[in-house]
Amino acid sequence: MQLHFSSGSPDSHVCESRREGDWIVFTCPQCEEFERRINFETGEHHTTPSANPYILHQGSFMPAGFEADHIGAN
Repeated sequence: MQLHFSSGSPDSHVCESRREGDWIVFTCPQCEEFERRINFETGEHHTTPSANPYILHQGSFMPAGFEADHIGAN
């Protein structure tokens, strides 16, 4: 699953991702407060924004053992 939260820009950060149950959790190594959670079963999502609203965040998640090119979900 590849999620683009923005179009690439000089003020964009690449997030790290992990799975917690039905949730995919994206965190930014540069903005400690930023977190985006997406429930892949229900489509529900929550975001804790970064202190700088002009920073665009993007990231991807690929489950272990899943080989695919890219699946987009904007």
